[in-house]
Amino acid sequence: MKKVLGILTVLICLSSISASAQGGGGGGQQMDPAARAAMMKERYKALGCNDVQVDSVIAITNDFRPKMMALRDLDQDARAEKMKEINDERNKRLEKALPADIAKKVIEAMSQQRPGGGRAPNQ
Repeated sequence: MKKVLGILTVLICLSSISASAQGGGGGGQQMDPAARAAMMKERYKALGCNDVQVDSVIAITNDFRPKMMALRDLDQDARAEKMKEINDERNKRLEKALPADIAKKVIEAMSQQRPGGGRAPNQ
């Protein structure tokens, strides 16, 4: 009986670990806007932005979000081309709004982010 309870306990622990690993970190789930804004503020502050600059970066990225979301229906080649155009336009606005050194850091950080929250394209 003790062996059965021990095995059952281990199985429950493993299944809960598996469930939390699949559900944790936003695995495909949308983050609520307040949590996303807080995460973005921390990310840009870590790059050296002050509060006003962080607000500018967030406002600029929010202006371009609908344009990027509209690209979902395009085929992969057309989407990549349009995404590059949108990113170039966004980067020009960031360069105007921020000091050159900070703009460079922010643009570099944005370019390292993969579409889809870092997931592999086929998932």
